[in-house]
Amino acid sequence: MKALSYIFLLLMSITFITAQTSSSSKYFNHVKKATVNLAAITQDFSPTLLVKEMPKPGNEKMVYYNYPEPKEKNKLNQRTQTPLSNLNLGTNFFGNPYSSSTPTDNDLAISDSGMIVSVINTNILVYNTKTSVASPVKSLAAFTTPVNSKHQEFDPKVMYDPKADKFVLMCPVGFVDSTSKIIVGFSQTNDPNGNWNLYTLPGNPLNNNLWSDYPMISMTEKELFLSINLLYNDSSWQTGFVETVIWQMKKDSGYAGLPLGSLLHHTIKFNGKAIRNLCPAKGGSKLYTPNMYFVSNRNLASQNDTVFLVEVTDTIGAPTNTITTKVLVTPQPYYFPPSGRQTSVTQSLATNDSRNLGAFYENNKIQYVHNTKNPINNQVTIYYGVIDNPQNTNPTISGYIINNDTVDFAYPNISYAGLNNLDNTAIVSFDHSSNKIFAGVSALKADGNGNFSNVLRIKSGTNFVNVLSGNLERWGDYSGSQRQYNKPGIVWMSGYYAYNINLTNKNKHGAWIAQLSVDTLLVTNTQGHTDNNDFAPLIFPNPAQDIFNVDINLTRPEYLSFELYDVNGKLIELLLKDWVKTKTNTFSFSLKDVSSGIYLLKITGSTTNLTKKIIKQ
Repeated sequence: MKALSYIFLLLMSITFITAQTSSSSKYFNHVKKATVNLAAITQDFSPTLLVKEMPKPGNEKMVYYNYPEPKEKNKLNQRTQTPLSNLNLGTNFFGNPYSSSTPTDNDLAISDSGMIVSVINTNILVYNTKTSVASPVKSLAAFTTPVNSKHQEFDPKVMYDPKADKFVLMCPVGFVDSTSKIIVGFSQTNDPNGNWNLYTLPGNPLNNNLWSDYPMISMTEKELFLSINLLYNDSSWQTGFVETVIWQMKKDSGYAGLPLGSLLHHTIKFNGKAIRNLCPAKGGSKLYTPNMYFVSNRNLASQNDTVFLVEVTDTIGAPTNTITTKVLVTPQPYYFPPSGRQTSVTQSLATNDSRNLGAFYENNKIQYVHNTKNPINNQVTIYYGVIDNPQNTNPTISGYIINNDTVDFAYPNISYAGLNNLDNTAIVSFDHSSNKIFAGVSALKADGNGNFSNVLRIKSGTNFVNVLSGNLERWGDYSGSQRQYNKPGIVWMSGYYAYNINLTNKNKHGAWIAQLSVDTLLVTNTQGHTDNNDFAPLIFPNPAQDIFNVDINLTRPEYLSFELYDVNGKLIELLLKDWVKTKTNTFSFSLKDVSSGIYLLKITGSTTNLTKKIIKQ
């Protein structure tokens, strides 16, 4: 890959918007609902419901969120850059396989002992970096079965806790207020294949007919934080948005299986309008305490320069536990991103908006990233921001847009890779695609002062993606990134990878996992790396075997039940029961854990009554 040029703007701002902010809080106490052992899951039907028609983007998202725009439009000043040394690539390999769902929603955590937990919609991969052995892939449905009520799970998130040496894995389930809840799992030990304590948080916590969507998680030394959006039923995420709330939880209780005390912060507003998509700033080199920062912006504006810095101060029960909001203005505007290109002229990749996708706090700086349009060539690329001294009354902020002359960049994440308190090095990883290369993953280094390395192209796919019925595919909605805390300078990432499952099952997407380092001496090895796009080493049996699919066409939304019976009419498994949207849907499930024979899939609802005969050879 040829070296890409960069265009940046470094302007420091101490401009604040004076306006009224508000918030409220509500206390909850959640008892443990179940214990699940990941390795002990032996029967996994992997039920998945895929809505095959991507919602069409429209001008309503620009009009509905009619924010004021900067006076100087499409301005991008050039800045002389001091190039950083190249980023180093270590072990990298094909990760989670396609599981009949879109988007992938990649996330990843790695422990000090080298155990990786990688999640996508809708499966979990555990990989031991010391032995290079992957455990059998498990579905989110199987993991959440004891508490899920058979509703569809989505948007998984996972994080490693270096203080407790344990993991947290969560996902929402249900797409309407009556079925919506958030399942949070706390590992009992540092072995993710062992026991997990499962809790449920209400998806409609304020009892106002809303449901929960798009979570983000972070931690302090004592607490777990979860931000999530509340939406109206049967509405798009653009127009159905009501507010973003923050759950603050006592994580040690979760690890021990004790009642989980939590505080819900809601009605977080600026000038009467809810602040949307609060992205938590994770600790860079370690977990900090007791406060947690969140970064947000006006993600649906065609162009804007407002950045919201929200802070949860102190722990649950402390008299100073409250929400504070600072409103910053960055001189470098961000822009609503266009779709990404593919090699197929009929297939594009949706980039959603310019919401913040990753952030960390270290050395009195918050470094963050999100999608943006490059105003020079109108392609989607990465916006990189830095907030200095966020604890001060008047923080300063700088912004940078990465110029991508030939390739589209999207869905970045960021982790700290510095080696000491004078080193602000970060690794920014992201997805790439273009009209000439297949979708894959790339990364670069940043130093917090406007200097960057060349882009490292980690891996490109083997074909374009075509999962949905239209010409707009899902690309994201986020990617995974985490510093390996006991190995300074090393970051692991998981991103979007386009590939063919086999000769007849093509144009799908999975995860590519990579070890990245600031120093070539720190990486372990380069197994799995090649520039040959035909190379994709599957490190476990292909779970696409014995997958059964059935298309469902509805004229109106309907609550459907999917049940599997044997040939004698005995119920084998209630696979799923959830609201199904209108038009074309595909229901998929796995038969790999049942014996050969004839089975019946019954799909029933208020007006639907279908029976499909299935033969497993």
